[in-house]
Amino acid sequence: MSNAVTVEETINQAEVERKVGKAKALLILDHPFFGTAVSKRPIQYSDAVPTAGMSATGQMIINPAFAENLTVKNLMFLMAHEAMHYMLAHALRRKHRDHQAWNVACDKVINDTLIEANVGDFIDGGVTLHDARNYASEELYDENDDDMGSGGIGNDIGDPVDDNGNPLDESQMHQLEAQSKIDTIQSAKAAKSSGKLPSSIERMVDDMVNVETPWHEKLERYMSSKVKDGYSWNRPNRRFIGQGVYLPGTDYVARMGELVVAVDTSGSLDSKELGYFNEHINRIVDTCLPEKITVLYCDTSIGGTAEYTPDDLPIKLQPVGGGGTSFKPVFKWIEDYAGDVECLVYFTDGYGDQDYIEAPAVDTIWLTTGREDFKFGDVIKFDMEV
Repeated sequence: MSNAVTVEETINQAEVERKVGKAKALLILDHPFFGTAVSKRPIQYSDAVPTAGMSATGQMIINPAFAENLTVKNLMFLMAHEAMHYMLAHALRRKHRDHQAWNVACDKVINDTLIEANVGDFIDGGVTLHDARNYASEELYDENDDDMGSGGIGNDIGDPVDDNGNPLDESQMHQLEAQSKIDTIQSAKAAKSSGKLPSSIERMVDDMVNVETPWHEKLERYMSSKVKDGYSWNRPNRRFIGQGVYLPGTDYVARMGELVVAVDTSGSLDSKELGYFNEHINRIVDTCLPEKITVLYCDTSIGGTAEYTPDDLPIKLQPVGGGGTSFKPVFKWIEDYAGDVECLVYFTDGYGDQDYIEAPAVDTIWLTTGREDFKFGDVIKFDMEV
């Protein structure tokens, strides 16, 4: 699909579209994984982006003025690059991260993957990192690394919005992630049937589909992303206090903010599951060192609370209460709490009144032994056997 929009008269639009068509045909012939993926993405020609871009919903955008000076092989690289942003759901995975620094991390992964697979010609000036294809973008993310290079494709990951510019809700994002995964698997099957599926892509698809990461590793990875950079307003820089200037000092122990752990005590979680969760949450907390940990025990109401600091570890969870399940008391507690909660980890079987609660301002992790279709937050499936 091709949608021409108003561009400078000096640009030979027909020639640009001809080169794009040829690049797409060569991708299908020589690199069917990327060719199939690119063929599924609608292309819009627009100067709304300086080079090229990919929206969260899978709309590829190419600036004709940028494309005009590229070779067909450059365009092969360009379109495969944009298609990978969609397949890897980069717009949806950004979350709290700095937009440009996240783009840099994602581009490192994509560019190394394409170079290793010998897809077209790399566009000079883009960012590269050897072996980046073997990492997730989250692992390479550095909020201080926002250097997109001197050329290349640039900042091309769209915001998590729909085609009308409205923010995507959780259900829409889950649906888009599921669809991008399906498209990726289908593209891999097409390439594999022709014997042209790169080993790096095969590993990527296997990781996406087949490899089950233990719940505690997922939770640790998430909480580790919340660890601060070592600067703290709780310990101001003494050099400037005498001048009446308050700047953050260095807190030599990197730590995350306040953590709330909610435990569903309705009777659906047994003591063995609670003990297994307790073991791993202590290890994760010992790594991330939250400023404060509050444990809430809740069935139809909050039946008990406990507070910990890193000096009080380990956390000792106790089975308290029994009866039905209501999530509302925990979110009401957070709403009324005067402190600043970094994230909530809710350990539950998932069966409760979630249809009657609104998404809170705090990041939420549902660690669930049962139901997984939550309206908001990130969901991690709890498994005793993994």
